[in-house]
Parts: sequence; C-alpha cells; structure tokens
Amino acid sequence: MLFIILDPIGNAPLFYGYTKDMKETERRKTILNSIAIAIALLVFFALFGEPFFRYFGITAPDFRIAGGIILFVYGLWGVFGNTEIEMVKDRESLAIVPLATPLLAGPGSITTVIYIKYNWGLWISLSSILIDGLIALGILLAGEKLFKLFGSKGSIFLVKLFSMILLAIAVGMIRQGITETINGGANAF
Repeated sequence: MLFIILDPIGNAPLFYGYTKDMKETERRKTILNSIAIAIALLVFFALFGEPFFRYFGITAPDFRIAGGIILFVYGLWGVFGNTEIEMVKDRESLAIVPLATPLLAGPGSITTVIYIKYNWGLWISLSSILIDGLIALGILLAGEKLFKLFGSKGSIFLVKLFSMILLAIAVGMIRQGITETINGGANAF
C-alpha cells in the first residue's frame, strides 16, 4: 500500500528533472538525502503523527491542501522552465522540498503510515517504511538510465509532461482536501 503512494516509478521523472543539471555524485547524494529525510519523516509520523496533528489542530484535509499547493508551485516551475535548481541557491533544500516532502513523504504517505500502524501495528508500519524506502531508492537512482535512452529533447519533453502531471496531482490533492472539509471530514486525523 505504501509503495503505491510513494510512487517512485511515477516520481523518477520528477527527480530526474530536478537533478538533471547536477554532477552524478551530487545527484546521487541529493536522492540519498531525500530518501533518508522521507524515511525519517514517515517514521516520525508513524510514532507521533496522530497526537502531533491533534496538538496543532491540523486535519487530513488541511494537510492535503497544503501539500497540493506546494506541489502546484513546483509543477508550475517545471512547466515554465524554472526548476528548483534555478530558483534556490542552496541545493541541499532541494532534497527536502519538493523531493522528500511532499513528493515522497506527502499527505498520502503520511496518512497511509498512520493507517498501517493502527490496522497492523507499529512494527509493520516501520518495516513497510524501510522496505519501501529502499526499493524507492533503487528505482530513483536508476532513473537516469531511462532518460539517457530518450536523449536531451526527449528528456525535456518528459520533464514538462510529468510537471503537467504533477500539476494535475496537486489540483486533485487540493480538490480532495476541500471536498473532505465540505463533507465533514475535518476530523480525519
């Protein structure tokens, strides 16, 4: 369940798009950092998620809307040619936003981790995070090979295409958050 939400296959083009101008070692480091941060975030939410959200009065729909807005901004940057690399001097922050969160450890995966914990227990939740994180790491590190097959123009096309898909995902997250709020799902956590 968590692997589907993490969607490393769908995220591989986005990761490549954001790291394509980096040297190989820097790109690998960014991907490793983003996976490590995503795993750490998911472990935190598996352990403390529900009380954390309750303390701050954050509902699942609130979280979906916020994550959707963040993804929407990054999707726009990708469509119009301004990537995070061009916008931010500190490349370390790229591993955190948008790669680790909300792309990997976003509202869907955080909610899923909490769901797994309450249905199958903490150890299953933690095991799922670790196993799925390592599988995602392998897929994301191999993502560059796929794009080498397409060449420079094909890769640019795919990055733009997946940025549009990211925009659609973002709109869906925002719509779902608004719909849940209107339908009374504000207490989802």
